[in-house]
Amino acid sequence: MSAASDQAPGRLELVRLFENTVDLPEGPDQLALPQDAAAWCRRHGLPAISSSPEAERLREFREALREVLFANNGEADTATAWERLRPFAESARLGLALDAGPALRLTGLGSNDEAIIASMLAAVHDAIEDGTWSRLRACRKSTCRFAYYDHTKNGSRAWCSMATCGNQAKAQRRRVRERLVTH
Repeated sequence: MSAASDQAPGRLELVRLFENTVDLPEGPDQLALPQDAAAWCRRHGLPAISSSPEAERLREFREALREVLFANNGEADTATAWERLRPFAESARLGLALDAGPALRLTGLGSNDEAIIASMLAAVHDAIEDGTWSRLRACRKSTCRFAYYDHTKNGSRAWCSMATCGNQAKAQRRRVRERLVTH
């Protein structure tokens, strides 16, 4: 489902890809098994995990973060969504990396799932700071919730794809209106 037009800027793209490791509502999950999660992490330059509890924690973090993306799309309570991230943020170990330039950036510390979660939170922090965070969203259709980056000029994109989720939502609203008129 991902298209080049969905790509987020900078390190925020890794967060988007992480969110889309599962095809909701019941599709394959690239973090379901430790070996699959480890392979995904290696492909994206992250430390590999090695156990089922680590894979479970990554899935829990992914879904807590998805709730914030759903809130970015106006479909969930923002404060409640952020509160779900609190346990992950409290245990995240962050450091500063010196990049060429010179420039400092937040980076995740720790090992395995701890470092992955900290790296994702560092990318979220950077996106909040540079003003790009609010445009990373989860599809408004509650059974989809695919993560995409809203590149529209007015920031009004609501669905991952107008051709699929958007049209389905509009057709459903039309059917409801027609039933109300006929009754």
